[in-house]
Amino acid sequence: MNTTITTNQRLVTIVLVLLIILVVLLILEIVTDFLMMGGGMMGMGRMMNGGMMKDMMTACTNMMQNFQNP
Repeated sequence: MNTTITTNQRLVTIVLVLLIILVVLLILEIVTDFLMMGGGMMGMGRMMNGGMMKDMMTACTNMMQNFQNP
């Protein structure tokens, strides 16, 4: 009976450690994305307003037209 309790405690400890590691990695990813984008969603909004969205849509439309007409 003691081996079952010890095994369960080990499993719970391993799961908790993995969960903490995943949370830390998620927080680090969010922080690095925020810093790389130069202000998070505001950086994305600036890129989209600069005509980049129109260029992307034009490129996608051209690719789809070329794909349908070989």
